[in-house]
Amino acid sequence: MRKISLDMIRPGMILAKAVLGSSGQMLLKSGVEIRPQYINYLRNLGIYDLYVRDERIQDVEVSDVIKEETRHEARLLVHKIMRNIQAPGCHVKSINVQDKEIIKTVNKIIKELIDNKDMIIQLVDIKTKDEYLFAHSVNCTVLATLVATKMNYDKKTLRLLATGTLLHDIGMVTVPEHILNKPGELTEDEFETVKKHPEYGFEIFKKSPLFDARAGAVILQHHECYQGQGYPKGIKGDRINKLAKIVSIADVYDAMTSEKYYRRSYCPHQAVELLMARGGEYFDMEILNYFLSAVAAYPIGFHVFLSNGESGLVIANNPGLTLRPIVRVLYTGEDLAPHPEPYDLDLSRELDLTITRVLN
Repeated sequence: MRKISLDMIRPGMILAKAVLGSSGQMLLKSGVEIRPQYINYLRNLGIYDLYVRDERIQDVEVSDVIKEETRHEARLLVHKIMRNIQAPGCHVKSINVQDKEIIKTVNKIIKELIDNKDMIIQLVDIKTKDEYLFAHSVNCTVLATLVATKMNYDKKTLRLLATGTLLHDIGMVTVPEHILNKPGELTEDEFETVKKHPEYGFEIFKKSPLFDARAGAVILQHHECYQGQGYPKGIKGDRINKLAKIVSIADVYDAMTSEKYYRRSYCPHQAVELLMARGGEYFDMEILNYFLSAVAAYPIGFHVFLSNGESGLVIANNPGLTLRPIVRVLYTGEDLAPHPEPYDLDLSRELDLTITRVLN
């Protein structure tokens, strides 16, 4: 299975991962043969990537860190929470969802992540632009909670982190839709409106029986930056809650690797490079290193070109060395001539070779 751009999809390819709509409806089932009309249908929905089967790596298993049904259940829950938050005026808004639903979903996510804490995140959730907010909340929860398990936080803290992260963007319900979906750069006034969402979300969460100061800090501080460049308060360093520091990295990473109305998504390795460049300035370096060990810069199935002129598909990632994956070398040269003797190459053992680019 590999993720490729919709522009590279050809009729007859087999879908390897189901595509779901914002309300949970099945858009396309896993295993279906892709037809021309499906490609146009998905493009109109704002979907630009798919996971397809690839016979060149049939022997390679790609697993998610949580079950697809768990991810789907969490996405529907966030959708329900945001739909049920009462309008208008932040002072009358509240989380109108049973606490047990949130606790059940959070506990399920934590259990599955603890069971898979040594895994590296390879899969990116396929989502339409219109459902970005719901899928983003779940993706950030998975990313942040997995990092926290690698940091050996206890289960109570994991629950607070996961709860706060799942709800970290609930304040976005106060942002007008024309700003959220604007296809171009925001004006200064529009951005000031967006910058209020952490405080609005915190006030909404305070009305919930689930309220806890640490989970609340995740909501309030997830856009604060290590050197004080963030919002809403511009605090820095140790004044930022450590759980919020974890979520701030997950939030930026998932935003960069997601399609937006005004730009295409970054590839994972591009997002990783940007995070590394901002380490110590925007992000806590200790936490960033844990985060980088949890995500694959070059996920399984990515077609990478090497400095020796060969290229092939990533078939595995080395824990702690996410920039040095194992590659199944299949081609030579820029014209992708079949390699006379295909082989598997572990870049963690061939330090003189580097990845020069990705075929996207």
